Amino acid sequence: MNKYRELLRKREFALLWGGATVSALGDGMSFVALVWLIIERGGTPADVGLFAAVYTAPVVIGGIAAGVILDRFDPRRVIAADNVIRGIAIASVPIASVLGVLTTAQLFVVAAVYGLLFMTSVAGIPTLIPTVVGRDDLTTANALESISYGIAGLVGPTVAGLVIAVLGAPAVLAIDAVTYAVFVACLLAMRRPEPATRSARAASGASVGARVASGGGGIGPAVRFILGSPAVLTITVMYMSLNLGSGISAVLLPIYARDVLEGGPTTYGLLLSALTAGELAGLLIVGAINWRWPLGRSIAGATLIGGLIASTLLLRPPLLPLLVILVAWGLTESSLTPWAQTIRMRLIPPEMRGRVFALLRTFMQSTRPIGAILGGLLLVGADITPAVLAIALLGGVPGVVGLLIPALGREATADPLPVN
Repeated sequence: MNKYRELLRKREFALLWGGATVSALGDGMSFVALVWLIIERGGTPADVGLFAAVYTAPVVIGGIAAGVILDRFDPRRVIAADNVIRGIAIASVPIASVLGVLTTAQLFVVAAVYGLLFMTSVAGIPTLIPTVVGRDDLTTANALESISYGIAGLVGPTVAGLVIAVLGAPAVLAIDAVTYAVFVACLLAMRRPEPATRSARAASGASVGARVASGGGGIGPAVRFILGSPAVLTITVMYMSLNLGSGISAVLLPIYARDVLEGGPTTYGLLLSALTAGELAGLLIVGAINWRWPLGRSIAGATLIGGLIASTLLLRPPLLPLLVILVAWGLTESSLTPWAQTIRMRLIPPEMRGRVFALLRTFMQSTRPIGAILGGLLLVGADITPAVLAIALLGGVPGVVGLLIPALGREATADPLPVN
């Protein structure tokens, strides 16, 4: 754990990570509270589904705009502005509740604002990370970023449920509004990062990006960079495939708990906890060690192993073996994000990080809801076999292909490039 302690002693990163973690925890609480308010106000399952779509769909539009803005202005202030606006939107709900004027329409507007601006911080944080940590610390920093989301996903809903039971859903949103304020304070306390220099661009290893960086400040150069960088493009396609599988698994696990294990909500929660525990343990390990194998090849290998582990669900294991399988699955897949982020940070030119990260994360997130819809279709007949096969193939096949692609075994996908 020395790598974590050393990294968190760096003031700028500690402020960024600490503020982002607090804010992510608040986000993990808010969705539960907002959905509960919809239900309390007589919402139907169709209303909840529509609300979830409004909460996530604007990400595609907001993500494209966020990338351009992040590259044009100081990312700290852009992310701070995003958190101010979303914090005000979230705070409007408990205020309206106290005044007795809260409406269902307001909840949908708040969800739309959240979705529209969500990608600003999601793309902005990896844009800032390379400016506050050294190249040797990138994987540890990226592991910590992923740990933030893991903690939020594990703890946030549970805390939200407890607060809702004691104080009501509006109180959860009031707490989340405070977390936004904490993140803003941390961002404003950070020193302004040094502007990108020629040596910094060389250190990024972005030979492809250098050829397209002069294409202007729009989204076009970012698209050309992605298409012209085999490693970035390959990893992105792999992640889009994995997120399709993740969407299917989100539908599969509750069905497995009910139909195969003959359990209820407690069993389902236990399965999710095992998967999350594996992910968090894997992230802690990846960020704490000096990984010597080529990162690109490691991502492909881990993807293949994850697909093979998923295929064991075809055997319909009982609860205890299944928990072990889910922990192993989480351990395997948790390493992918820090490694992929490190490769991207080495390759993407500093002057277009905002646009490229926004596009990449928008592309990758877009396939998860598609996977959920596909999972529903595959499980219509109550037979889990088609869904499990789909998950295994969506991980295993890209993993095999990735092992065969030369771009994942050289340059920035392997070892840090020397600084010229």
